[in-house]
Amino acid sequence: MATFVLDGKASAELPRRPIAVALTVGGAVGPGARLLARARDGREVRVVQHTGSLLILPRVDVEVVVAAVPDGGRDRFDQGTVLHVTLGPDDSGDIGADVIQLAPRDVSGLSFLELATLAPQDQHLGEGASVRVTTRLAIPDAPLPPVAAQARVACRGVLHADQIDEAHRVTMGCVVDTSVSMAPLFASGMVAAAADIVAGMAAVLSTGEPITLTVPGPATAGQQSFAGDALGGHLGAVPAPGLGFSVDVNAAITRPGGRSLTVVLTDGAGVVDTVKGVLALVLSDCSSATDGPGFAGSRCPLPPPGVDGREFLAGQPQLVSRVVGELLAAAGLAASSSVASSSVARDIR
Repeated sequence: MATFVLDGKASAELPRRPIAVALTVGGAVGPGARLLARARDGREVRVVQHTGSLLILPRVDVEVVVAAVPDGGRDRFDQGTVLHVTLGPDDSGDIGADVIQLAPRDVSGLSFLELATLAPQDQHLGEGASVRVTTRLAIPDAPLPPVAAQARVACRGVLHADQIDEAHRVTMGCVVDTSVSMAPLFASGMVAAAADIVAGMAAVLSTGEPITLTVPGPATAGQQSFAGDALGGHLGAVPAPGLGFSVDVNAAITRPGGRSLTVVLTDGAGVVDTVKGVLALVLSDCSSATDGPGFAGSRCPLPPPGVDGREFLAGQPQLVSRVVGELLAAAGLAASSSVASSSVARDIR
């Protein structure tokens, strides 16, 4: 008996006999997930399904996609839901049979996930005939600060996709208003928290590519690149160039070629020209701060006095989700079919 543990896009083979796919769910409280199967071309396949967590494929004659969707009528997987999947012959008495285990996968915020494909390797059933199992699991998520991780989940939920495909990746940028009025927001950690939201979105939209940070100081604009887990921490203090009056945020915005999205962190929407590909995330308790004509972006309220901004947003996942949803909608991504999941996954759904 051999046990193959598959991650990424790895493959292994099982004898071409009835195959059982078993699912267990860890981490979440309440209803978890259920399994579905469909032929790659969208046709129905014969499945013997005892429960949502077990399905049996009596015969694999065409390429079959096995997927998981939330159970209990929910649109998305709960935060912290981890899927464990095992594939093997449907014969409990065959203790010497090979089995395949897929690496555990955190599916927080997703509406579905393709788990694996099963494809016959021989035209006719006979000695040595086999089924190749190829995992569809992506590279495990990189660790992010709590607010950024919540923003990543929220972004996936809006897009109904784990990550967007390479052809539609977005170059992410972040510009920080360094006007004197921003000093309390740096001191409270609110700028760092807002940067975490940008980092969480970038984890999905740019699949972990560095984020370009531009900080226009009193004299010049400094530009650096940061990984998602470091951006918020870097903005936990006033930038080295300091704060100034009449800082020109718009002059600091660069427009790289291709698909790009720049989020400007500020305390006043009026300082940002929100043209295509440029959004404002306004940090303010004033509901009218984003009422100006042509505004594109979102507003995030401030924490109570004495409460750290990152701690405040970490305890407000619904607020983070709202902000992310409004930013994506303003960018024209919330309902974009180009960043949604593959047609096979939609058919399975």
